[in-house]
Amino acid sequence: MDNYDEFLADIAEIAEGLANLGKEAYYEYMGPVERLCDNSSTVSENEVGLMLDYLLSFCGYEKVLGLYKKVCRTFYNKYPECISDYIVYYLEEYEPEKYEELKRRAVIDK
Repeated sequence: MDNYDEFLADIAEIAEGLANLGKEAYYEYMGPVERLCDNSSTVSENEVGLMLDYLLSFCGYEKVLGLYKKVCRTFYNKYPECISDYIVYYLEEYEPEKYEELKRRAVIDK
């Protein structure tokens, strides 16, 4: 039973580390996301895609997901195909049931 308790403690430590990483990512990306969205008229599609790439890895943390959504909402009208792709990437990674349902209904094309 000792090994099992140690295993659970190790898992808890890893989970705590991941949560802290999400918090750090939020504070690290909060400023750049604000600047990106505040200067939306001069931001290229590549810059938007790069920011969404960075954020996607941390979307399991609710506040980072909020930043991801803010970028998507800000740039959807300017770069609809790019943003649509990143919405699909998010669903594929974090909401696979919803992704599969949309794919099955032929709403998405992947």
